[in-house]
Amino acid sequence: MSPDNVPFEAGPPLELSRGVCHLVKEKKPDFSFYLFGSLVRTGMPGLCVTRQYPDRVRRENNLKDIRIMWLSHTPGDDYHNPTALGVLTKAICKFIEESGGEAAVLIDGLEYIMVNNGFLQTLMFVEQVNEFVMQRKAIVILPVSPEALEEKELALLERNLEVVEAPSIKMDMETKQVSKLLDTYEGK
Repeated sequence: MSPDNVPFEAGPPLELSRGVCHLVKEKKPDFSFYLFGSLVRTGMPGLCVTRQYPDRVRRENNLKDIRIMWLSHTPGDDYHNPTALGVLTKAICKFIEESGGEAAVLIDGLEYIMVNNGFLQTLMFVEQVNEFVMQRKAIVILPVSPEALEEKELALLERNLEVVEAPSIKMDMETKQVSKLLDTYEGK
């Protein structure tokens, strides 16, 4: 993606710290996928854990050679049961270790993990990953929709993670026209 095609409002370049889990507050994980794609295109090994179907993620985010683990109750290669948080934690840590400690990891679907495990189990999962990452040079991106959490839950997640506010999305003329059409359609 060239700088002219960046779908987000221009601002100062965002430098993600290494050895840190970044909590990205956004309704949909568009900015998180943009950040993750930027990291892996520099040659950093990448792992994407997502609730979205892997083929769709690859196609829509141009992530052809990236390992994608699908959070799903359906058995399959790189399909991970969202209730098996210990197995998921080990898989993420193993990937980071095998990458020499320098890797980009996107964990998309935190809300889905919460639905399947409860908030406290999810918080413990995030803390385990965070503690592991602190000792390495990896970068973990955790998108979350603030509206999906209670204020106290969001505060607990923010406590030990670096918070990133997603910028607003640029709208070109065609997108604005489609948006107006949708608004008109939904208003009927």
